[in-house]
This record gives sequence, structure tokens and C-alpha cells, in this order.
Amino acid sequence: MVSENKDKKGKGLLFVIIIFLAVFVLLYWLLGVRGLLQVVKWLFIALFILCILGLAFYFVWFFFFKKQKFDVTFVNKQKFLDACHKGNSGLLKDLFISGDKGHSRIRWGRITGYCRISVLTRSLKFEVDEKTGESVQVFYNDESSKKEYPVYNYNYEEQDVFSVSHKGFIGRLFEEEDVVRVKPKDHDELIGDVTIFGLSLIPISEYYYVNSDFLNIQEVDWAVKNEAWRSLMFEMLRDSKEIIDKASGLDTAHQKRIEERSMMELPVNMGGGK
Repeated sequence: MVSENKDKKGKGLLFVIIIFLAVFVLLYWLLGVRGLLQVVKWLFIALFILCILGLAFYFVWFFFFKKQKFDVTFVNKQKFLDACHKGNSGLLKDLFISGDKGHSRIRWGRITGYCRISVLTRSLKFEVDEKTGESVQVFYNDESSKKEYPVYNYNYEEQDVFSVSHKGFIGRLFEEEDVVRVKPKDHDELIGDVTIFGLSLIPISEYYYVNSDFLNIQEVDWAVKNEAWRSLMFEMLRDSKEIIDKASGLDTAHQKRIEERSMMELPVNMGGGK
């Protein structure tokens, strides 16, 4: 790991030196710039102009071209990203996948944040039949509908959530970061570079999971649906409070708008003209 970091720093320094020499040669031959101070001055001016143009392009893209999502799962993803960013201690660096025999590990992206959550899980309930000794699924008989419904076991497990970027500092402004959700046993220590024990990360809904969890419907799908249901419930409670406040007169802003509207209504035929 130490040798990899040294190689990265060495390549980065060499890249900066090559860019600086190339800019110096271009300014010297094309614009006739002489002296190191003049080159630095030209570089600062060019960087300032590029920053202004980049910010202008970003604001135009963000307000006019970026697609805004409003689905519940996307909102939950943004909450996870916010929690990861605020809980990032700066100790985590890159996220790797252990890979296969041909690749010791594969870099997946830069870790920008981390948090740990508890996820509700659900699994079918089975019991041992006393007569046959076999494990059989448990069902609940509803007398009103005359139907059988499966019985579930509810539990919870801890889950580590990583926010990951695949671009540099400037590219992150235009990037939608990924959220990776794995069990604590599926990765190594949470310090420096983190390696996930899997061949690949598979997108499910708005998140990425280890390939071994792709068909784990009882855990993955139930957790995502439960999070969406809980968010919808809180939204309904918030909207209900707003409706009740308006109906009962507790919403002062709403009452003020009603009073202003009534004052703006002009009287009709007040004088009973001729």
C-alpha cells in the first residue's frame, strides 16, 4: 500500500512538471513571454479565466439542464450521502474490490464519506415438523378471508455505507456520487484504502451492493422498500400537520394571506347607483 501511494505521488509530480514545461515552451515561442515571473503571471490569469468560465457553465448546467429527481429512494440516497459526508473523518482513501485471480484488486473509486447504519431484515419463518422431522414453512390462517399468509422473522443487522466519487475535484461538481452498502464482514479495516471482498459491485435501486448479495431479495429489497415506506409515512405526517394547522387557524401565514385576499376584494354596487 505504501509503495502504491509513493508511485501515485511520483506520477502526479512528474505530470505537473511536464505540464509546466509545456506551458512555458508555448508561452516562450508563441507569445514571446520571457522570464519565470511572467510565465507565472500568465498562468494565474489563465486559471482565473478558466475558473470563471467553469463556474458559469456549472450554474447554467445545474439550473437549466440537470435532471432533478423527486422519487423517495433518491431522496433517501441524498440523506445517506449527507450523513456520509458529515461523518467522514478523512482517514479513508480509495475503495478497492478484491477482484479475481488475474487481478489482485481493482480500484473502484475515491471514498468521500462513511457512516454505519442498522438495517431491518425479514426472512421466512420455518419450524421443524414433529412427525416428519423436516423443516416446514409457517403460515398464518386468516379466518375472515380464508387465506393463508406466510409468517416472517424480523431482525436487524449493521451495514456500512460509503459515498464514492469516480472523478477529480472539479469533476465532482458535475458528478452524482455513488452509495455503496456492504456488511462489515465484507470489507477490511476502515483506515486508508478499503478493500471489499467481492468480484464486483452491482447496482440495485439507487445503491451498489456486493455481487454475492444480488439475489438476496429478503435482505436487500426488503430494506430498501422499508426505508421508502418510512419516508413516505413521515411525508404524510408532515403534510397532515400543515393541513390541520391551516384548517384550525394555527397557521398564521395562511391566515394572513386569507385576510389580505379579503381586503383586496372590491365592493360591488355599494351605492346603488341610478
